[in-house]
Amino acid sequence: MLKKIKFFFEKKDRFSKLLGFKIVDIDKGYAKVEVEVKDIYLNGANVIHGGFLFSLADYAFALASNSRNNLSLAINANIIFHKAISNGKIYAIAKEIKDGNNVASYEIKIYENEKSIIATVTGTVYRKGKKLV
Repeated sequence: MLKKIKFFFEKKDRFSKLLGFKIVDIDKGYAKVEVEVKDIYLNGANVIHGGFLFSLADYAFALASNSRNNLSLAINANIIFHKAISNGKIYAIAKEIKDGNNVASYEIKIYENEKSIIATVTGTVYRKGKKLV
């Protein structure tokens, strides 16, 4: 089922394709996504735009929260920026904190490498009770 979910997101999520996000791993309640930073992702201060970082986290969040094949949509998300960078490969790792029947919560961390944190996102989804695939 996880392969079908990965395929669904790779084919159907047009915005993540536009931004160049790549799924590294997906498991129940977990996802890892990567992207190589390009110049067009930088803001006027010459660092990665906050909206781009949020989009990366949101994609990992969507993958992790839908990994149980129960259509899940975000109802809340908050981001904290820890560090500004301008280049390199970055990763978003989403982990389930609490799985519920109707509501579930996640923590997503964005890393410059697996040790240097750039941002943290916490998010909540509503489970629609419908299959994703």
